[in-house]
Amino acid sequence: MSKPQTATFRHYGISPWEIEVLYDTLRRTFEVEEIQVQPDDPQYVSMIEIAFPLAYDEAFFRVFTMPSWFKVKGVIKDVKRRRGKKGLKAFLRFDSPSGSLPAVTFPLMTKGDRQFEMGIEKIEYLVDIVPTQLRSIPPGTQEVWFAFDDLGYKWSPSVAKSSEDRNYVFKNNEWKT
Repeated sequence: MSKPQTATFRHYGISPWEIEVLYDTLRRTFEVEEIQVQPDDPQYVSMIEIAFPLAYDEAFFRVFTMPSWFKVKGVIKDVKRRRGKKGLKAFLRFDSPSGSLPAVTFPLMTKGDRQFEMGIEKIEYLVDIVPTQLRSIPPGTQEVWFAFDDLGYKWSPSVAKSSEDRNYVFKNNEWKT
């Protein structure tokens, strides 16, 4: 099977071993562009951002495979545990190769260990609801950011970024500028 497009793996403040495991796991399915960046937020000693070159849907989990997904999740959770209160922020982004769907980003930035773990664990369970939620986005939306509710332990749409540099916020079950 030929490899699809390139996954982008950006990071700072993670060990060579953590880099290698994430890189090798991504490399099983994709070409990988690895970029070590400078820290950009004093609240976090580490950052992991992975942009998958596939839309967020059931096909992603078939192509990337559940064992690879579990490995990525496990490493990110281990990094979080090792950093403790010093903080890890992680971003998991899914880009539709055809551009027919907007990119979907799940930011994990909570300082609480349990909330962080619950957030990353719940991502794969959204595969049925996210496509439905994307049907109601404003026209011209290129990217949708989801937010994790630390109290309710659930993900919901938060911000839609359009091609006209407009941002929409999802409140009370509707998009507003």
